[in-house]
Amino acid sequence: MFESPESGAEKDNAGLSERALRALKHIAADEPMADDDPGLQELLVLHAVVPNTYAPGRWILLDPQQTAQNLLWDGISKVTGILGQLANVPRITEELALEHDRGKWHDGGGSEYFEQSDQINATLDKIMAGAIEELLTAQPRKRSRSLLTMAMDRDIALLERGCRMRTLYPYSARVGIHEPKWMQEVVKRGAAVRTLSIPFPRMIIVDRRHAFIEDLVVEGSPPHAGWYVTDRAVIEWMAMIYDLYWNRADSWSEPLDQAGRITNAIQRSILREMVAGLDQKQIANRLQISEKTLSNHLTDLRTRLGLKTTYQLIHWWATAKENSSALELQNGEKPPNFPG
Repeated sequence: MFESPESGAEKDNAGLSERALRALKHIAADEPMADDDPGLQELLVLHAVVPNTYAPGRWILLDPQQTAQNLLWDGISKVTGILGQLANVPRITEELALEHDRGKWHDGGGSEYFEQSDQINATLDKIMAGAIEELLTAQPRKRSRSLLTMAMDRDIALLERGCRMRTLYPYSARVGIHEPKWMQEVVKRGAAVRTLSIPFPRMIIVDRRHAFIEDLVVEGSPPHAGWYVTDRAVIEWMAMIYDLYWNRADSWSEPLDQAGRITNAIQRSILREMVAGLDQKQIANRLQISEKTLSNHLTDLRTRLGLKTTYQLIHWWATAKENSSALELQNGEKPPNFPG
């Protein structure tokens, strides 16, 4: 069961090799043994003997029980090490697969991963310069002045070439500082802009041939990491999802309050989130409005409905005729055409 590298030819599988047994007999008889004796070397590997410090060239047999205990602990340590290595196999495989997949992500096979925003912008600029049909964008977060300034010339050039353009913004963009100016400029040139008061994903679709989406795959990726998608089936599916959100958004050029309704779009979104169990801080964060603005909306609704508490307001909403996704469709527009 235990052997030195050189003892295998004479080793008995049930125990010690013949030369180890011969060495044992010499040591037990207190006869000298050469340090390089193969049998002695096997016994040393087993920790069965130690040198006699008072008689050079001679050896002392250790207690067999102690030797057995040492062998057991040595075996346990080795087995523990092997089990530790086996336990790491899934993690090692995952890391290897991640790097293997990264290589495929950059080969342009249907989707390509970009870790830096400048990579995405450079690719987007190139694609938009050749766009000839349509640009669909969904921007769920407010954009900085620098980003809007950079996008302005690019978007205007696209519109002047005759391309159609639709852009979705969050409700909070209506009261922003920079977004309204951008909206005014592009709408004057024929773009359609709507605001949505519920969370939606960020995406850019160009000519139904190219798409850019946020990264949901790579753990710990930078905030601006994303994917460039060229798979036609995936892009058509994304366009369908885009239309689903678009048909539930409010035109930026029209007031949010609509005749015959008690609630407006943002208030309906607030009430839906409250029914789902979110608290006011969570709702404000999801809808990108301040908690004070949210509280003002709730106060306005309670006042107009003659209710005293938010709980009463939620109860009213549970049975209100306005509590229907159909009300989010724009007048005269058809709902999205889903396959099947």
